[in-house]
Amino acid sequence: MSFDFKGLTVQKMLFQRVIPRLEGGRLGEKDYFNDILRLVKAGVGGFILFGGDFWEVRQALPRLQAKADIPLLFMSDMEKGAGQQLKGATVFPCQMAVAAATDLVSGEGLTVLAAMLDGMAYEARAAGVQAILTPVLDVNSNPLNPIISTRAFSDEPQVVSGLGERYVKGLQGSSVPVMACGKHFPGHGDSQTDSHTALPVLDKDRESLEEEDMLPFRRAVMAGVEMIMTAHLKAVELDPEYPASLSQTVVRRYLRNRAGFEGLVLTDALNMGALAENYSPREAARLAIKAGADILLHPAEPLEFMNVLEELIKGKGVTKEEIFWSSSRLAKAKMRYCQALRLPDRQLAQRLEENQAVAEEMSSRALTLVKAAGAFPKLREVKGNIAHIVLEDDGDPKAGRALRSALARQKNVKNLFVTKPKLEELRLEAMKYSRDAALTIISIFSKVSAGKGSSLLSPELVELGRQIVNKGRSCAVVSFGSPYILKSFSEASYLVAAYDPGQPMQSAAYRAFLGEIVFMGELPVRITG
Repeated sequence: MSFDFKGLTVQKMLFQRVIPRLEGGRLGEKDYFNDILRLVKAGVGGFILFGGDFWEVRQALPRLQAKADIPLLFMSDMEKGAGQQLKGATVFPCQMAVAAATDLVSGEGLTVLAAMLDGMAYEARAAGVQAILTPVLDVNSNPLNPIISTRAFSDEPQVVSGLGERYVKGLQGSSVPVMACGKHFPGHGDSQTDSHTALPVLDKDRESLEEEDMLPFRRAVMAGVEMIMTAHLKAVELDPEYPASLSQTVVRRYLRNRAGFEGLVLTDALNMGALAENYSPREAARLAIKAGADILLHPAEPLEFMNVLEELIKGKGVTKEEIFWSSSRLAKAKMRYCQALRLPDRQLAQRLEENQAVAEEMSSRALTLVKAAGAFPKLREVKGNIAHIVLEDDGDPKAGRALRSALARQKNVKNLFVTKPKLEELRLEAMKYSRDAALTIISIFSKVSAGKGSSLLSPELVELGRQIVNKGRSCAVVSFGSPYILKSFSEASYLVAAYDPGQPMQSAAYRAFLGEIVFMGELPVRITG
């Protein structure tokens, strides 16, 4: 395959900047695979992968790669590793859990973090993905942020900066390097609107933006990050007219010139409500290119979008110079990361086992005892019944399954799974479970997800949880999501931040309940006040 863009037409050169969505779970469908092949033949630069089976995707992506005249750049939102998208791969803890488990001053946990990052890179490349859209470099200074929350490291710029550097160096410098991507410039952490649904407007002074929100990005640039994603939000003090992803001021003045970034700039997904509700595909494409975006990510209708780009060229909506500017950067990135790798299945299977152990260790280190009225009770030493009540906020019947199954092995533990739709039906039963128990454990599962509108727990479930806490004899509340949720349960005897809903964190919590491990995590955000 050639990495040289010089022989391409202006049109094909512009098409190389388009990165459409790829459904990994549909690659086995003949019609869908052929639709994707049409995009490959049309000259897209690559794809952003969502979902699928790890081993099936590992077989399918090379087939697509073989059909491309210029190597395809496959990227994916693998903030928690390949397992976040692909069944059968490892799901590592979220970034806030990593911050809880590590200490940049003492060095505690950093060896585990290095192993985790190497594992993330290895599994991504083994699946055929060359770019991971992480680290999240947003400083989560707004506890009500509906879409960042536990995806961020901390509410402290220095912590975000330090761990962001570790991620960049660990991923790009791993045994099998993968391209890292810092996001979402100039910083999405202080917003209270989910850009998947509407345009956030950040009315924050320029000094705070530069010294707090942009600091982790400048540090990532110094660490050598090769890609940065711009945010669909309007930082009024930087550009009162355009969102950052479409702003020449934000991209050229603050990212290119002041931060000195020379790598790839990509927009956040172009189909997100923040843009789609305010700009036509043509106008969004024109403004993004003029702003300096090298990659146009996730257009809603890729073929129609490519027609829009053709019209822009014919109508001189963009200049040849604006198209040429990105070519050398794209070629350089593909030259480094799109070389074929041979990672044998047997070696990979062994690595998956090793990575799972790393995920378990990181989770064990992250588990944080936020409040304790004395030593945390060991389940085997509790005299009387123990009620384990799961409050689940997202309609996921699998939530907390690993923990529920483990606790069911204890003779004195009774599980009750309460979802929001069945709240009223189960309210009295939940209260009875708690009233009859010597100890009640409330496990909260509330995801941080696009379009949900909140990273906290639904008010109805908070109300039930508070009733249980106030009427129970002794109560421990564990949040397998945002630690800010714990603020609503300050009267409980014990508060535990678990940060992440994955199986490794559930296993860590179970072991802590048994007294097999101690709580080692340090809360990386402030939840009081």
